Amino acid sequence: METSGGRRHRSFRFSEETLRRLDARAHEISETRTALAERYVEEGLRMEEHPGIGFADGPAGRRAVLLGTGLDAWEVIATLKANAGSAKATAAYLDLSIGMVRAAVRYYAAFPDEIEAILDRQAALARRQQEAAERERAILK
Repeated sequence: METSGGRRHRSFRFSEETLRRLDARAHEISETRTALAERYVEEGLRMEEHPGIGFADGPAGRRAVLLGTGLDAWEVIATLKANAGSAKATAAYLDLSIGMVRAAVRYYAAFPDEIEAILDRQAALARRQQEAAERERAILK
C-alpha cells in the first residue's frame, strides 16, 4: 500500500517496554512515534553498513559522527578536501587512524548529498562571519 512521499505501511510488533521508551523519547523531543521509529531504523541501518559512524544531535541538527573522536563526518571530509584528498594527511592533521578517515569517506560516498549540504551550510556561515568581521574592522579603524 503506497502512500504519499514514497512511504509504505508496515506492521511491526514491539515489546511494551520498547514502545513505552519510544513514546517517552518522542514526547521529550516533540516528535511523532512513527518519525522517531523511522529515524532509529534508518540510523541503525546506516551504522550497521558503516562501522565507525554514529549519530548525534547538536545546534545544527542531527548529523553523522565518527564514533569515539568528537568529530562530525563532514569535518573529516572538509579536512580531506583541504588536503587534496590525502587520507594520510587528513589522518595526521586530525590525529586519526587511516581507518577512521576511511569510515568517514565510505559514509560520504554513500550519502554525498547529506554531507555536501552540511559543507555548503558551513561555507555560507564562514562567509557571513568573515563579512561581519570585515564590517567591524571598518568601524574600528
